[in-house]
Amino acid sequence: MVDKILLVGICDDEEAACMRIEKAVKESIRRMNISVSVECCLFQDGKELYEESKKKEFDLLFIDIEMPDMDGFQLVKKISIKKERLHFIFVSAHESFVFDAQEYMPLWFVRKTNLEKDMLRALRKYFEKVKPQRIFFQFRSKAKVQGFYLQEILYIESEGHLLHIRKTNGRMTTQYGSLKALEEEWSEYDFLRIHKSYLVNQRYIEKVGGKEVILKDGTVLEMGRDRKKSVCHAMSQYERKYYG
Repeated sequence: MVDKILLVGICDDEEAACMRIEKAVKESIRRMNISVSVECCLFQDGKELYEESKKKEFDLLFIDIEMPDMDGFQLVKKISIKKERLHFIFVSAHESFVFDAQEYMPLWFVRKTNLEKDMLRALRKYFEKVKPQRIFFQFRSKAKVQGFYLQEILYIESEGHLLHIRKTNGRMTTQYGSLKALEEEWSEYDFLRIHKSYLVNQRYIEKVGGKEVILKDGTVLEMGRDRKKSVCHAMSQYERKYYG
């Protein structure tokens, strides 16, 4: 089973502003008639959003520029160190910030004075640029049905007819299944076979070594002796796809 979910983080020190942005996001997507479920997480403090971004894989962030303690520019700079692919949009009541904001390469700039109209433009830009879905996959067995967001999976390890699913939160779940079948089904979602026993989420690959692949959490996985060329080629294509 596959669903499309857009996980959005909204940060503004005023609760009413957060709620207004959330409403504008959902209304704009409804008007665009895009088949996607929107899940919004609201924050009134930049530090809270920063901490939550370590746990959740947000697809898109709306960040107010003027906030106490940590302003929008500082927040984006801090988050971007670990989340290079994360898309963000600045929100402000002052149009003068448009020029300063360009230094941080936001996807768009939304004016609070023209929120609804700017929001529609911003989301159109986002949907043009990326595939905004979070894929939810369900393993089916006689005993039960268990689902996972693919973006939260580090890698799958095969052991006979068992699949050990290692997730970004450090947890592991085991299911019956075929790694070859998952490789074919998940290739379009950036999963890469690096070994007869490992299928890896490319977004979490930090480095391809001589005989191993190193993930961003420090995990080291053995790479098949005959796979280095194909793995390097796949990672090169992945870099061009997302970073240009």
